[in-house]
Amino acid sequence: MSGHVSSLNLYLTIFFALMILTGVTVAAAFVDLGQLNFSVAMLIAGFKASLVVGYFMHVEDQSHLTKLTVATGLFFLAILLGMSLIGYTSKGPSFQNQMPATTPDAVIERH
Repeated sequence: MSGHVSSLNLYLTIFFALMILTGVTVAAAFVDLGQLNFSVAMLIAGFKASLVVGYFMHVEDQSHLTKLTVATGLFFLAILLGMSLIGYTSKGPSFQNQMPATTPDAVIERH
């Protein structure tokens, strides 16, 4: 059984796209977008992950069952992250202020 052989140009194109998106991620970290910073970073990371899964892991050339398996995993990951986010945000804005300080100086002062 012979597998699909991708060209070197395709791999180099995807590699350079990933490098450019990494640069965009770093540049976005220095721009103050308020509450959108996390969303923009996750959007870029999701696009980079889709390139890796699609081309480097060869899911793009696989059967519908393989694509369904990947999509199902992503669906359940979204449920897990969504439920975690709901739990975190339901605690209110004072939740982070109630957390004990974990800096080295704060830990030393408590003992």
